[in-house]
Amino acid sequence: MGNKKVTRLVVIAMMAAISYVLLLFSFPVLPGFSFLKIDFANVPILITMLAYGPGAGLATTAIAGLLDVVTKESSLVGIIGIVANFLATMCFALPIYYAVKNHITEKMGHQIRYVIRGIVIGTILMAIFMSLANLFVLLPLYFKLVSFQINLSTLKMVLYGVLPFNLIKGVIVGLVTGIIYGRMIPWLRGRFSPVKHS
Repeated sequence: MGNKKVTRLVVIAMMAAISYVLLLFSFPVLPGFSFLKIDFANVPILITMLAYGPGAGLATTAIAGLLDVVTKESSLVGIIGIVANFLATMCFALPIYYAVKNHITEKMGHQIRYVIRGIVIGTILMAIFMSLANLFVLLPLYFKLVSFQINLSTLKMVLYGVLPFNLIKGVIVGLVTGIIYGRMIPWLRGRFSPVKHS
């Protein structure tokens, strides 16, 4: 039992480190909104979540965010970005986990259906939640802190930037996640038995 706990902690720490590194390789996808960047930090978080459950995925996300704060400028603006990323990750990852957690032993074709369902739900949830969070909390707070003026209203920034960005991000990250998940099914079945997690 002790060895399993140690292994779990090591895997969480390792996946958090990988997630942090992937945060460094981000890229913009929308012209005019270069500050909205896609990365693949969610992939190791999802792997950890599938292997050990939502709590482990949450811990991995939190540790990766903490590493980001510690290694970069730990200003309030930076912390807002970390919080936003944490919320977006949970909105995206949890539906995928709950969509597949009881179907890991089924045939590949059946599992793919559940994975796609989770990605669609996660993408829509992330897009809606982050649009509302940016509209009412994150963007107003950010602009107040940095005293930055733009020509677009907060609503237009959400409609033209945040909303389509999160939809695009969900599709791209979901595609990569689906490919990696398909290759990891035997490993997940044989080593971590995700079906046992609640």
